[in-house]
Amino acid sequence: MSRLVSQHCWILHRRSWRETSLLIELFSQEHGRVGLVARGARSARSAWRGLGEPFVPLESEWLRRGELGTLVRLEQTGPRPALNGRALWCALYANELLLTLIGRDEPLPELFAAYAGLLHALGSDAGLGGSLRAFELDLLNALGVAPDFEREAHSDRPIQPDGHYRLEPEAGFTAVDPLARNVYAGAAILALSQGGDASLEHRRQARDITRVLLDHQLDGRILKTRELFRSTQ
Repeated sequence: MSRLVSQHCWILHRRSWRETSLLIELFSQEHGRVGLVARGARSARSAWRGLGEPFVPLESEWLRRGELGTLVRLEQTGPRPALNGRALWCALYANELLLTLIGRDEPLPELFAAYAGLLHALGSDAGLGGSLRAFELDLLNALGVAPDFEREAHSDRPIQPDGHYRLEPEAGFTAVDPLARNVYAGAAILALSQGGDASLEHRRQARDITRVLLDHQLDGRILKTRELFRSTQ
């Protein structure tokens, strides 16, 4: 058993365990996703009672033995971002993606920084769609499955803004006839990769591209946040 100290982290998910405890999934800066038992966290006298919520920046310390560790310290390090409505849905969706697609004990410091940046952007109403697309790309890159958004998959030719392309999730983009089905504009592909301004149609295509890529990784697994969002439309 070893002690890990001063880990900046966020709680991705929690659920009740036994009478007064919690099982929590943390996303930590140096150790990635970690499963912990927070003993007595739901008791009336627990110092952690108000800290076990998602989207609160935290510093933690735990003891580890086996797959699950035991939480021994939890402190808030900053304000919780103001997340409401669609911004809250986006944050819950990001949490579910992390819980579903990344394994435990995989250090992903760049993705940790991207997640913190996403929550900050969502809390400040800084372009929800663009912020979420950027995080989805960061996640795909962290998983090592993001395609090349600058060059064609099989020919290595540069993607052209006025070109039309089909996406093969395991390969990348291939030039096709503009009248073919499931076609993406080259300008939309480049805008997704490079950021910046994009038309409404190109933003829609960018959303579809990241969805296709993430669905391929999900391999049939259903995200509850997507179902919830559909039910409210």
